[in-house]
Amino acid sequence: MIATFTALILLASPQTAPLKCAVMHEAADLKIAKVDFNGARFSFCCGGCDGTFQKSPEKYLTKESLKGDVVGEFLFDPVSGKRIAAKDAKAQADFGGLRYYFESAANKASFEQHKAAFGAMPKKEALYCAVMGHAVKDYASAGGFVDHEGTRYYVCCADCLAAMKKEPGKFVAKAADQVKPPKAVSSPKEG
Repeated sequence: MIATFTALILLASPQTAPLKCAVMHEAADLKIAKVDFNGARFSFCCGGCDGTFQKSPEKYLTKESLKGDVVGEFLFDPVSGKRIAAKDAKAQADFGGLRYYFESAANKASFEQHKAAFGAMPKKEALYCAVMGHAVKDYASAGGFVDHEGTRYYVCCADCLAAMKKEPGKFVAKAADQVKPPKAVSSPKEG
């Protein structure tokens, strides 16, 4: 009876592919320093891979380079744009080398219907809250993001996310000089 119950739980639970190092495609060691790039966090197999990845992240994130592996975790629910921690996610999905977390099953369903759109990584971004007019320290500090006309704008908090979503055109001019290509940076220490 217990074996049958355990088998049913395993069938009902989504199987999660282990995170791999984007450089060597070995199992990622979550104790090694991490790198954030384009709203996602990447873990590595050894201490040298983080620096290698940081120099040229685009090289390691092409479809051919990914080899079907999951090499990073997106720090935001791609549907709502809100910052989300993996432990708070109600659902998750892997796509294009990244693991995405969702604040609801409905958001995951929307993502599944439009993966290419929600999983697209912009070539330009602004780590600058255009609503409040100040820098956002890093991806992990951002309250969310809004994509507008090919640029991803990060905001400081949920209130600014709501305002930016409602009228992005009203705010983007404030961040015009902050728009840059994404840059790989060392992840902040997790507390």
